[in-house]
Amino acid sequence: MTYDECIVWLNRYRDARRVEPRLRERLREENRRADYARALRPPGGAGEIDSALLSINTRREKLAAQLTDGEAARVEIESAIAQLEDALEREVLQMRYIDGRTNRQIAARMRITERYARKLHRRAIFKIIKLVPPSSAPVC
Repeated sequence: MTYDECIVWLNRYRDARRVEPRLRERLREENRRADYARALRPPGGAGEIDSALLSINTRREKLAAQLTDGEAARVEIESAIAQLEDALEREVLQMRYIDGRTNRQIAARMRITERYARKLHRRAIFKIIKLVPPSSAPVC
């Protein structure tokens, strides 16, 4: 994994967190649709309603899979950051990728210079590259 690929991989955390509410809302909407279709379904079954239910269930499964993938990415990234031995490097990556802060905000919060925050970030990224096996860090 290259430096840039690692940055993209770490940004998956924020991306997953950002889309999660929309996915959950869409899943709730599909659940409501399924409940409504089931309520309309006659006791013997109806072809149109059964095909609609099948379509709704397919969309629900896709949404659930996307939610699961996002949660798995977040857990994987959190555990990779937690493996860093240096507390400052770990804190910089947590603030950057989990909290979504800028280098300036990180520096102010940690009471260090912005240049040192960038240096810690870069050093931590190279350590993450060594810690995470390429097979478990697919780049999306």
